[in-house]
Amino acid sequence: MKIAYQGAPGAFGWEACRIFLPEWTPVARATFTGVVKAVLAGKAARGMVPLRNAIAGPVPGVEELIRESGLLVVERHRLPIRMHLLGLPDAALDRIARVTSHPVALGQCGRWIAEADVATSEASNTAVAAQQLAESGDATTGVIASEAAADAYGLKILYRDVHDRDDNHTIFCVLARAEEAGA
Repeated sequence: MKIAYQGAPGAFGWEACRIFLPEWTPVARATFTGVVKAVLAGKAARGMVPLRNAIAGPVPGVEELIRESGLLVVERHRLPIRMHLLGLPDAALDRIARVTSHPVALGQCGRWIAEADVATSEASNTAVAAQQLAESGDATTGVIASEAAADAYGLKILYRDVHDRDDNHTIFCVLARAEEAGA
């Protein structure tokens, strides 16, 4: 059975799929709307989307998207979130001038970003940012993402635990069509 998530391997949605529904096959979609469309079209029996982060609050647009889709929330899961600054293998922490990540992830790491005094830019997903960094070869850019993203794209952790609070977590929900909800 397939479960759609937003992003790429190494994303927190991907981790939620692997941890909470390990018997399901995660399939990536570019957007949260893409996750919903995959479930509605039967291309995936379930969808995994983040609802709320302990630091950054609600994930913009997700609750409305679920409500408008007609899909049911069949499970909720709490995923501990550990954000790290990732860089290329030859990168050095003191040479990082820009940090890229999903806007919600950047919001979870505001204190560290302010202390580091680096520019920021937004990406569609933490793991997508990691993938793009690996392809770019830019040793002056870092990415805020998970250790799984570092492993997936051959990046190194330059600084661990850049999130603002140790109790950082995200509530993920599993979506299903009404006729599939009991399956």
